[in-house]
Amino acid sequence: MQLFPSINNTGKKPQNELILISSTDGRFHIVNYNGRIEKSTNAHQGACLVAIWSPNADGILTAGEDGCVKVWSCNGLLRSTVVESEVPCYMALWSPDSNGILYTKRNYLIIHHLQAKSKITKWWAHDAVILSTAWNATNNLIISGDEDGCVKQLIFSIKEFLQPCTSISWSPTGDLFVAGSFNKISLHSDDGWPTSSLDLSLGSIYNVAWSPDGTQLAAACADGHVIFAYLIDRTYNWKNFNCTQISRKVIAIKDITTDESDQLDYPDSVVQIALGFGHMAVATVKQCFIHKLTSWNTPVTFDLKDGAVSMILLAQRCMCIVERGRLSVYSYTGRLLASPQIGSRMEARGRSAISLGPDTLASIDQTNPTFIHVYDLPTATYSISRVTADSNVTKIKHSIAACSVALSQTGPINERQIAIIDRRRDLYVITVKDPKQKPVVLSRAILSVMWSTESELLVGLRKENIVCWAYQKSNTRPELSTTVVSIPSSNIGHNPRIQSIENGMATIFRGKGSTVMHISLGIVHVEMLLKYIASNMWNEALQLCRTLKDNRLWGCLAELSLERNQLDIAEEAFTEVHQYAEVFRIQHIKHIRSTGGKVSPAE
Repeated sequence: MQLFPSINNTGKKPQNELILISSTDGRFHIVNYNGRIEKSTNAHQGACLVAIWSPNADGILTAGEDGCVKVWSCNGLLRSTVVESEVPCYMALWSPDSNGILYTKRNYLIIHHLQAKSKITKWWAHDAVILSTAWNATNNLIISGDEDGCVKQLIFSIKEFLQPCTSISWSPTGDLFVAGSFNKISLHSDDGWPTSSLDLSLGSIYNVAWSPDGTQLAAACADGHVIFAYLIDRTYNWKNFNCTQISRKVIAIKDITTDESDQLDYPDSVVQIALGFGHMAVATVKQCFIHKLTSWNTPVTFDLKDGAVSMILLAQRCMCIVERGRLSVYSYTGRLLASPQIGSRMEARGRSAISLGPDTLASIDQTNPTFIHVYDLPTATYSISRVTADSNVTKIKHSIAACSVALSQTGPINERQIAIIDRRRDLYVITVKDPKQKPVVLSRAILSVMWSTESELLVGLRKENIVCWAYQKSNTRPELSTTVVSIPSSNIGHNPRIQSIENGMATIFRGKGSTVMHISLGIVHVEMLLKYIASNMWNEALQLCRTLKDNRLWGCLAELSLERNQLDIAEEAFTEVHQYAEVFRIQHIKHIRSTGGKVSPAE
């Protein structure tokens, strides 16, 4: 059984009070919430094993014991028979964009695109017959389980069960998945690492479904029971603060430096938690609570419109809440600042597709991922009106599809930078307000990227090292490599992600379930220099370089002082890094100015 998908279709008559049911007699039924059968269709010879709505609510996909895979209209009329096979098809799925289907054939997984003249993708996925599979819309990853109890994905293969893996399902955010077998259900991180499991006595787990907020799941069991489970023990850290959800409605928070702790009770089940920038934001099914970490017992509270919160993002001056069908930006006093309309199915967006800065919000276009939309927020240093769909929006066009964006967290809005990782894992940086929007290519094969919350430092992960860029706006002087720091790190595992960058230290979530805390980047003084420059404290920045006599500091000071027209400091800095061509150019500029001419360092 499957409910009609909830999507944000403006202007259309709501159709979400329907249930799709497949049965062993080869038919599928469309039933309303009152139990009346709206439509019954003979679909297959033998049992109809699969019947699901398309994500865009425009069609129905069925698969059966007769080996056929078919596409139907929402009214139950046959559109096409996509596959005819001699073996049963145990599982079939729509692609997240509804333009293709994934189905199983013995040990193979096959992707069949519905557009004309599209190639079929087929690969040997398991040694045994595949019984279950899932395709996540957020991370675009496919996972599958077989008769031998193995669970596989592109980067891992685990022997999880002694019995067949009968069901598998991604969480809406794509960071967890759950797998079911005979008398057992297990929870895993997205890289396959098992986080917990439950031993049951209810027979095989035939199907698993997540709640839209990703905090609860329901499982259908062979003996007729339906069990419900809730995620707990979620832990979050920021500086000296730690919070853990210890039950559905209770969060334990602790200040590690003062050993002060408390338990916060909420009237409804906790859905999402975010910790950072001196605040903790907690979303329940009905309300949002904003706690100051200096006085966490007196939160700001406001009601949520939907309640199915899939994500909370925090920045220095504001926070962003992603609900089903809408995205809202609030101040830390609970005032609504912006509600940009950036498409439907907001719950399908991952954290990498949305980035929040102190005065801007960036989002990858779902319909055309080569476009990134950057919205100005009323938290900017100058006054702007509330953000709408067409006002205060900057569109950035990339050459190929973008898969991750990150906004810089410091500096004025006219200097705001955005880092883009595209489908080829190339890293680009663009100044958002630059009329030319000329991208600077920083690196290749980047897995994850994040800006420091305290300076203009950008940190990226490669497979074998961690790379830090202190200056990102130019690649015209590749010989001045002192602004780039590379740190070897061969133990970060599969699919690593940067969680935070603070005080020259990186917190990295690596594969196989472990978190590497406080990896020293060796750039504490680089960050200190960047802070001095951002505050126009040039004498302090120069004194720091003279004291430490570090080429990395001199290189950063050279580039940034030249950009900000501090020619005397730039001349000394370029001299220290032996870039004499730049020294002669600066001296020439100073000579022209001294004789009454006008020229900028950029010229």
